[in-house]
Amino acid sequence: MKNVPPASASHNHHLLLSLKDKAIAIWLDWLVTVHRPRRLAAVQERRIRRARANAVISAGHSHSLALRADGSVACWGDNDNGEAPPAGVEGDFVAVAAGRDYSLALRADGSVACWGDNDNGEAPPAGVEGDFVAVAAGSGPGSGHSLAVRADGSVACWGRNNHGQAPPAGVEGDFVAVAAGLDYSLALRADGSVACWGDNDNDQAPPAGVEGDFVAVAAGTQHSLALRADGSVACWGDNHFGEAPPAGVEGDFVAVAAGSGHSLAVRADGSVACWGWNNAGQAPPAGVEGDFVAVAAGNRHSLALRADGSVACWGNNTFGQAPTDASRLGELNGTRFMTL
Repeated sequence: MKNVPPASASHNHHLLLSLKDKAIAIWLDWLVTVHRPRRLAAVQERRIRRARANAVISAGHSHSLALRADGSVACWGDNDNGEAPPAGVEGDFVAVAAGRDYSLALRADGSVACWGDNDNGEAPPAGVEGDFVAVAAGSGPGSGHSLAVRADGSVACWGRNNHGQAPPAGVEGDFVAVAAGLDYSLALRADGSVACWGDNDNDQAPPAGVEGDFVAVAAGTQHSLALRADGSVACWGDNHFGEAPPAGVEGDFVAVAAGSGHSLAVRADGSVACWGWNNAGQAPPAGVEGDFVAVAAGNRHSLALRADGSVACWGNNTFGQAPTDASRLGELNGTRFMTL
């Protein structure tokens, strides 16, 4: 038998490098084809959960709502129409929505409680029975329509319908979230696209809808926002104050809110980005630092919920809708708010 000379050290070294390269290649392929999609899916799922959790706080024209940890609703600000009773509203609620001069709250059993102005049938005192999973209230001058997503994905509508924003027969579809602006409505489909109906004078509600991979929507007075799965924000509609830049807003955002002329978005690090109308300090260009998990935008005031269950306010406080003094904030934060 012929003797085979032992492999040289150089040969062994090259063999090990070759095996190492193959191992790295296999590992990289796993990262790209298996791990990265899983990681992205997990990130997007967290973003969806955080975006939907935004429903625990809401800002109307001049009043504010927040869901307490015990399921009751705290109210502060203008109460001329009974939209923000100082004692709050007791109940087993899971979401809130503040309209122009009225309020909605979704109960754990799927029914909706309503209080405040009901001139257009937007807030019937007896509430609205149903198997609902999400609610929205119109929040512009003269606006008075309400939306609720049923468990089967269809949308129920009631209240003012002068622009087709609240058809009494509702809207069929596979929807998971809704938003109501001034005389127009948005609904997020399960596939990530957005359906729009109602007034479209400023392109805030294009009848053909908006295609995209969205996880949340927000409706201002006449501008719309949608949060993409990658964390960026798409904007359309009125941009008079820079509240809806056509190119959108890049960032790693997890929640959005639209007011009369300003926009807010919570970053993954908990800080809040602001753009648009800032005449009352409702949208400081530098943003607001903090450990926030949810935001809400009213006419000229803003709210943000911290991870510890306390609330921060800024902007117009004429009616006590956005207090910044320590004593009033101490009262509001005396009972922990729900953070989901």
